[in-house]
Amino acid sequence: MKNLRNLLERFTRSLDKDTVIKGFTLEVIKRRTGITLQEAQLALKEGVLEVTAGAATKNELRLKEEAIRAELKEVHNINIVRVLYK
Repeated sequence: MKNLRNLLERFTRSLDKDTVIKGFTLEVIKRRTGITLQEAQLALKEGVLEVTAGAATKNELRLKEEAIRAELKEVHNINIVRVLYK
């Protein structure tokens, strides 16, 4: 039972880490652009950030993409290699 508990705790920490990273990303986007996105509109995997949004939102994010990536790297140590817009 103790091993199962340890395994479940590791999964919980791993899943919470993804939620925390998405939260930081949403905060930086809000601060830099004024755009409020939902957590479901972001997907982050292996340094690739996928954003699902409308045309105007995507254009605004593209204009400020470098500033967003720089702040995520400097402040939160989140490295975004590429951003895909859907």
